[in-house]
Amino acid sequence: MERRKQPIGFLVKQINNVFEKDLNEKLKAIGITSSQCAVLDYLFHSNKDEVSQRDVEQNLNLKNPTVTGLLKRLDEKGYILCVPNAKDRRKNNIYLTEKAYDIQRRMDADRKKLDKRLTMGMTKKEVAAMTRALEKMLYNIAEP
Repeated sequence: MERRKQPIGFLVKQINNVFEKDLNEKLKAIGITSSQCAVLDYLFHSNKDEVSQRDVEQNLNLKNPTVTGLLKRLDEKGYILCVPNAKDRRKNNIYLTEKAYDIQRRMDADRKKLDKRLTMGMTKKEVAAMTRALEKMLYNIAEP
């Protein structure tokens, strides 16, 4: 039976659904979700001295209420600290705790395993080309 050609966006959504389900299953052992993992990952790799909630929203393409909830839960679990900004009391700076650094290696390993599954049978060149194409697609569709 011939498979119908699916729209690219639909394929990306299906891949995301499976990836997120599998990652959530793996991360359950350390008590976080894939969305919380994405926030922690951004904080781990940010080059900024001070990271605000707005930075997280912009870099992860998420809305304010979503990020507010994610940060609240990460704070409750002891992975981050939200500290009022010294210059602007309306803003909070977000800092990682030792507990977050303790799970970083496990989070990275879980994600790498899934990435390896996603790219099974692909050459390094194919993976690089796909990564560039996906980054371009994200740039094309993301809000400025």
